[in-house]
Amino acid sequence: MRALIPLLLVSCGPLTPPQTVRPQGLVCDRVAIPSSSLSDTLRLASPGDCVILPDGTYTGPFVLPSDVSLAASAGAVVTLSGGDPVLTVQGGDRTLVQGVRIVGGTGAGIAIDPGPARLIGVKVMQASTSAVTSTCTRPDCENREVVLIDCELTQSAVGLRLRGAYARLEGGRLAQQQGTSLSAGSGLVASDGAHVTLTNVTIEGNENVGVLLDGAETRASIDSCAVKGNLGRGIWAQGQAADAGVATVSVTGGEVSGNALVGIGARDTSGLVVKQVLVKDTFAVRVPIDIARFEDVGDGIGLFSGITNATLESVRLEGNARAQLLADSVGANVRVLAPTLSGGRFRAIVQGTSQPLQLDTALVDDAGVPLTVQSTRFELLP
Repeated sequence: MRALIPLLLVSCGPLTPPQTVRPQGLVCDRVAIPSSSLSDTLRLASPGDCVILPDGTYTGPFVLPSDVSLAASAGAVVTLSGGDPVLTVQGGDRTLVQGVRIVGGTGAGIAIDPGPARLIGVKVMQASTSAVTSTCTRPDCENREVVLIDCELTQSAVGLRLRGAYARLEGGRLAQQQGTSLSAGSGLVASDGAHVTLTNVTIEGNENVGVLLDGAETRASIDSCAVKGNLGRGIWAQGQAADAGVATVSVTGGEVSGNALVGIGARDTSGLVVKQVLVKDTFAVRVPIDIARFEDVGDGIGLFSGITNATLESVRLEGNARAQLLADSVGANVRVLAPTLSGGRFRAIVQGTSQPLQLDTALVDDAGVPLTVQSTRFELLP
């Protein structure tokens, strides 16, 4: 006979013991409170169960079964640590992680494979690889969305890493990721056909790119977000492909400010749409031209080699160090409608481009010589 693991199982009503308080809105068939081993409690949990944790630090690794919730007791400070990843989440329609703090170590903080799953008010920090990573290689990834609400992913190699997964972020922060090799130090990296929607998210203070989007099938919608103070570019898209009229990367509203090199940039991308965004105060970084010369590169929006079917509409470009808008070697059907350009050395610079841009020629400046561009394709960490 298998040894029984002591669990405290109670109803979701008034019998919940006083040492734990269910977070508001948490729906449970049963509540489980670990009396000894959290790992064993999770292993024995059934779909619909909620595992609620009182104050304390719990050493993993842990596996959250499908359709089980893991939550900190209301008002409790709960920390999970240990393992690579610290928490593996097996997705399900009722899978939820709420209110816990995860301190990574040798690898990822949370690994979700596959969704669906919800994370609410979760904080993940100091992960050696990704704070949160989600991978989907199945044919129904669009039905396995990962949702992060008011989460903070900080001080890791990458904040959120998506490979083929669908994810939606509402509120929260991706901040202070560390590293400059390849895509390390980036707030969000999406590739391999990932689809991501960000609304009212702050992406700030990362040592590399704030948002990095890679690959033909990768899609992103960035709405009313603050992307600021990132040291390797604010938002960078590369390689998205689509037929004319299809938006692959859209940035709407919000502010992109105080980033290095390029505020919003893209190369080899079809379907970029930027509307009603303020891009300001991109600061210059000295970039080598050859062994004897350098140029200070700091542009608001950069459209580079291979850009087609792009629309910039009612964007405000202010105080970016070099050009407010730089179009270099772009392709067909690029439109810049009703922009506001002010400050910096130049307004709009168009160079190396055989295809005509739809842009008020009165806004185009002559730099005298071609400007050095910073459009190198990012290689991604494995």
